[in-house]
Amino acid sequence: AKALAADLVAVMMDTQGALAERVDRQVDALDDESLAAIDTELPIQSLSLMDLSLHVAERRAWLARQRLAAVDALEDGAADQRETILSQLAASAGTLGVRLSALGRREEALAASQEAGDLYRRLAHDRPDAFLPDLAGSLNNIGSWLSALGRYEEALAASQEAVDLYRRQAQDRPDAFLPNLASSLNNHGGDLSELGRHEEALAANQEAVDLYRRQAQDGPDAFLPNLATSLTNLGNRLSDLGRREAALAASQEAVDIRRRLAQDRRDAFLPDLASSLNSLGLHLSDLGRREEALAASQEAVDLYRRQAQDRPDAFLPNLASSLNNHGGDLSELGRHEEALAANQEAV
Repeated sequence: AKALAADLVAVMMDTQGALAERVDRQVDALDDESLAAIDTELPIQSLSLMDLSLHVAERRAWLARQRLAAVDALEDGAADQRETILSQLAASAGTLGVRLSALGRREEALAASQEAGDLYRRLAHDRPDAFLPDLAGSLNNIGSWLSALGRYEEALAASQEAVDLYRRQAQDRPDAFLPNLASSLNNHGGDLSELGRHEEALAANQEAVDLYRRQAQDGPDAFLPNLATSLTNLGNRLSDLGRREAALAASQEAVDIRRRLAQDRRDAFLPDLASSLNSLGLHLSDLGRREEALAASQEAVDLYRRQAQDRPDAFLPNLASSLNNHGGDLSELGRHEEALAANQEAV
């Protein structure tokens, strides 16, 4: 089943369209083993497979709830069987949160991730060695969705707990948990920045970059995307502290990495490239390099506009943000009519 699922997802990503729609129509008829095989192969980032990914995650969560209800109905339901089903439900809820967030459905993503976190916390109470890593992963996601909703104090608490858990785990098993620590530090830096704690934010994001850079040397396919994300965030943290040249260097490196990644997997990495171009344009503008800033913001607008045509629910907010930045760049160059049009479209 795993090999077949891998081949199926690969073909869907290459062809895009009819095959994914046919598979989507069959999701409710598949058993959990088949769905799990497909779910494992579906990429976290794929514009063309967003709907299928969400449907699979929803169906797996529903099936786990049905299994849990069946066990609870038994008078002598085995504790180990219940633990297995609870862990499956937690994993399904966590995946569902990620899929919902990719579609811009942040409140629903948060609810699903909080359910996963609550389940893993209960499981970790009895078996910390088995479930504390899963709890940390859920906290990482919860912090991200809280931050996206502007709930920064709650986000900071969640990301801090995730950092603490992963740091302890990485001391004993660095190969397994340093990548997770880097991810949680990335999120934690963003939360600190939103609350005006810029020096602490810079330290967290710098540590994330250092960890990902070492990992990307040994596993570039696995860790270059994460390195690019952490470099984009590092550029923003440096900019917050007025270190503009350093901010530009970090942002430019992120754009270069993501442009290379997008050449091979446009469907997965064009949204990330657009995000990095947005940041690059801001850093160029801060240094008075207005023509270059305009070129970067124009490319970001063009990319987000194409994505928003297919997925308006996911990408219209990003398009609005990039138009706002682009309007500022046009205004700085005296192109006021075009600037006004861009800003009006953003609104």
